[in-house]
Amino acid sequence: MSMNTLEMSNVVIGESAQRDLTRDGSKLEGVYALVDPVIRRLASLNPLWIFEIEGYGSIGSRRVAMSFRVKSDGEELGTIGTTHMGSRGRVICVSNDRIGKTRQRTDSYRTESAEKAVLMAKKMFGKMNPNERISKAKDAAERVVTRAGYSKTRERHGHMSTVQEAMLSWVQSHGRDMFLKYIEQEAPLANAHKVTTSMERLEVLDLEMRTIDRVQQEFGDNKTALVIKDSGKYLVKVGDKVDLYDDNSLPLDMRMKLGMLKLVQNEEYLTDIGCKVTSEIFVLLVDELTNVSEGE
Repeated sequence: MSMNTLEMSNVVIGESAQRDLTRDGSKLEGVYALVDPVIRRLASLNPLWIFEIEGYGSIGSRRVAMSFRVKSDGEELGTIGTTHMGSRGRVICVSNDRIGKTRQRTDSYRTESAEKAVLMAKKMFGKMNPNERISKAKDAAERVVTRAGYSKTRERHGHMSTVQEAMLSWVQSHGRDMFLKYIEQEAPLANAHKVTTSMERLEVLDLEMRTIDRVQQEFGDNKTALVIKDSGKYLVKVGDKVDLYDDNSLPLDMRMKLGMLKLVQNEEYLTDIGCKVTSEIFVLLVDELTNVSEGE
């Protein structure tokens, strides 16, 4: 580590790093040994470049600068820092857009050699040419335009949802009769048919959902009858009690509910009846079942 690098006129602490240091009540005492010769050499060769410290770490009790953002006339030229590289451990990392476009597996140049890092920075750091500036500006513009469109769409959707919810609430509470009158008398026939069909279907679905909710709740509370059909017998579990029935001993009300469920598709629910899981497994609501232990 060296204090000389930090004392160079074009090596400065960035605002974010300075805030963190102030909050921690600490100060930098040097530059990380791996990066120090790179920064010192480049800062000496390019006195007009600004080496802005953006990250630091601890070596024992000492705070040392770890990463730098390099600028010239306010334009960012690239970054220099460190990264881990598998079995090689921590290495020097030099990156900018130019370097990224020449690399296939990473977007940065990584090396253990300070000399190679200096050569890479000398070669690749520099103000953008017109084509590079246009390309970078295009990327920035594309991000802003895309983000703005998404942001406005999301904001509009939020406001639209608020308005639609208020409209729907009013129609449901105060304007239902007016709406139905419009559907019956003024709406195009095709639209009227679609709306009335959907309203009827909604009533059915609401009833079915109440049944599903009830079955789910009582099944979870172990209050339903689980019926398993096996070789002409019925194994029935109600709560902690298990009984075995045949067609003659199965309670009448249970038999009636099973008969109705056998007529529907698998995974279908019937109001106040229960659910057909498969052709051999059924879940029955039992609050109205009587004579569970005795056949009729």
